[in-house]
Amino acid sequence: MKTEMLSTVLDPTTVGEFITEDYYRELAQNFRTKFPSEARFVNLSKLAVETVLSDSNVSGIKFMNGLTDVNDPSSRILVLIPANYTMNNSLPNAIINKDGFITNTGEVISLEKTWQVLFNHVLNFKKLDAGMHYTKINRGSFLGRKLLTALAEEAGNDNLIYTFGYNIEMNYPYKALIYPETNAFLIGDQSMPCPGSAGCPGSTSSDPCALTRIATNFAGKEADNQLNVLRGFRDKILQEKLNGAEIEKYYTISASLLEAIDKEQNKAVIFKEIYDRYIQTSIASINNNDEVTAYSLFQEAMQHLTNTYLYQ
Repeated sequence: MKTEMLSTVLDPTTVGEFITEDYYRELAQNFRTKFPSEARFVNLSKLAVETVLSDSNVSGIKFMNGLTDVNDPSSRILVLIPANYTMNNSLPNAIINKDGFITNTGEVISLEKTWQVLFNHVLNFKKLDAGMHYTKINRGSFLGRKLLTALAEEAGNDNLIYTFGYNIEMNYPYKALIYPETNAFLIGDQSMPCPGSAGCPGSTSSDPCALTRIATNFAGKEADNQLNVLRGFRDKILQEKLNGAEIEKYYTISASLLEAIDKEQNKAVIFKEIYDRYIQTSIASINNNDEVTAYSLFQEAMQHLTNTYLYQ
């Protein structure tokens, strides 16, 4: 029996539930019909799931879609990004580890490789649905600790299977269908999509996009114009001419970065420094057709802010 998507006001540890075999088959068939060229499932290491959940601060896992080879749909992998307990309007924020993230096979990949495989998925999805706006592309699914723990316990000494489903009614491709490899009828679903409704992948902030929030606070009436310049740079420059993997880095860390800075006593000063040092300077470079400088500033900002506020 179908159930409605879980409300984002629920405890994130409870996101996800078991579904019927019939509903599983419907979602899986929808995916096969919609995306016949795509990998239909991947093996999911039970140990990888348990390793991510071993941190008591983790409320669940964002299973983010990646491709190791942008031209090979069979190279599909999942990047398991842990999320914290904080919650308000959307999904829990990502916990960023400077050593990288674990994948569905149990391999640990660097942050640099993470951003690239996530961007490969986005490029591949654009081939499948060219009309989908960049920020709305489904990048993965979030499932809570409670369901994932139950699935791991049911698997015993075996591993899990992660099958891709597609919810036509809500237009959620790459929906998570997880079950122990020895029991195909104990299926976990009703995951929350990444990104959430706000565009950036999951946030506890009132505005999960750091650039939007900072520019709105400091640019006044010019905020919309400045944001349009930055969005144009994102769409026309980063994706087409430079390295779009940097955009995936931004979307992954943005909400977590806002949350971390919001906890600082001098957060107003920090946000103003970001605006003056990076945003205004980048906009000036873009307006002067100096794309290389704008890109360098973007990279510098992401690295500096991540090192300062996110690494655990």
